[in-house]
Amino acid sequence: MAFKRLVSKFGDMLGNRRGNVAMIFALSLLPVTLLSGGAVDLSQAMNARSRLSQALDAAALAVGVNTSLSNEDAMEIANNFISANYPGRELGTVVDVAVIIDDENDSVMVSGAARVRTTMLGLAGIDYITVHWESEVQRARSRLELVMVLDNTGSMGGSKIRSLRDSAELLTEILYDAADETGDVKIGLVPFAATVNVGTEYERDWWLDPDALSPQHGEWGGNTVEVETCTGWGWRRTCTTEEYQINHWDLFDQIRNSSWQGCVEARAIPYDIDDTPPSNSRPETLFVPYFSPDEPDNGRFSNSYLNDQTSGGVGERLVYMPKYDGASAQNRYTNRSCTTTPITPLTTNERTVQNAIDAMDASGTTNIPNGIGWGVRVISPGMPFTEGVSWDEDEVIKAMVILTDGDNVMSGRNTNLMSDYEAYGYVTDGRLGVRSSSGNVLNRELNERTEAACDYAKSLGIRVYTITFQVSSSSTRQLMEDCATHPSLYFDSPSNEALTSAFETIASDLTNLRISR
Repeated sequence: MAFKRLVSKFGDMLGNRRGNVAMIFALSLLPVTLLSGGAVDLSQAMNARSRLSQALDAAALAVGVNTSLSNEDAMEIANNFISANYPGRELGTVVDVAVIIDDENDSVMVSGAARVRTTMLGLAGIDYITVHWESEVQRARSRLELVMVLDNTGSMGGSKIRSLRDSAELLTEILYDAADETGDVKIGLVPFAATVNVGTEYERDWWLDPDALSPQHGEWGGNTVEVETCTGWGWRRTCTTEEYQINHWDLFDQIRNSSWQGCVEARAIPYDIDDTPPSNSRPETLFVPYFSPDEPDNGRFSNSYLNDQTSGGVGERLVYMPKYDGASAQNRYTNRSCTTTPITPLTTNERTVQNAIDAMDASGTTNIPNGIGWGVRVISPGMPFTEGVSWDEDEVIKAMVILTDGDNVMSGRNTNLMSDYEAYGYVTDGRLGVRSSSGNVLNRELNERTEAACDYAKSLGIRVYTITFQVSSSSTRQLMEDCATHPSLYFDSPSNEALTSAFETIASDLTNLRISR
């Protein structure tokens, strides 16, 4: 009965001749028609936007794989690919195409709009819907050079160093597996702590200054000492004084049961972090073997391992050279703060890298800028490691992964030397740029050198990824985020699982030619 009454009412309305009822009904049909028809127009516009994004992606990729294009050639390639990938008859016209090639970041962006003619919305005065899109890609490059600069300090012990090994090995495996040909991927490794180990195979190489030309040989002893030699007795006794050049290599030779373990000292600022090649004509650019001197027996010193053989003051005790001749001292004293496994230069051999990662161990304190400086030298084409291609080689991505689990540390001491002996020597000699026994002051200076090292690496075009691993310090996390080439390339990893995820993301980023937007 209710349905019959509804039909009857509708029939009455259609038969009603009064104008207001007919007009209201007619007017109500217009918005309903526009809404239903407009939905079709909007759907068509969204379809156009989807096809536009595909066409612009194809155009950006096409431009990206070509290097050294003029703006005109880039625009021509882009338009050709857009025409081939956008069905203009069905979805309107592509307008306002623009191509931007960013040589500094080595990326390409193609933007444009699709102008779609409407059907029903034209009744409301909306003749066209315009949708916009832009695609950005990193230029395609066929080869990769990567150096991993990894914290191997004591705080990385236990499960942390095991997790780091697993994650770094995973990254290595992914990158080598993704290589089309042998030689497309080269990876190097720089384990760091208070010092960096270049490997004992380079002992007395010319760039490691066998002739003690660098002013850093025996800097702690004033570089040279005077040695008096006397002969004869009574009135026939004669003495001569000779100046003795302190040479770290000679000191290792003089000590019976100790030898150089492969670590090197940091060059003085600004050479501590940069790629300036070593040169005999510029002794300050040579590298010096790390040798931790015997400290005086008296006073608050931490590395006294020989009898001073003199009753003089602490300064005389430090520089009394005869005590080394024929002495017996263990490597853990003369090589104190040399705790890491050696650098692995860039190599195409996956097994070499995997073995080096597996050999990493945890010991020592943290000196991040020294690690970064050696990371740059490993990936560089110049001495002392020459496996890297030229900096201006367009077909090669140069990348660096830097990981730390804590703050920079340099131990201050309330002595005339002001610190323990580490990569920058004693603080009192000024190689770090400050003279203070305050650990906070020294750590801040190392942070500044870290910032400078990161800026230098990025200025060379190295793509810098940074990882903090279970780091509680917000200032260290910020330091490492600022170090990365882009904030998106910084990863804070509070857990082992997060660390694995960070390395996997980096591997994916380096493997693929990414569409970033």
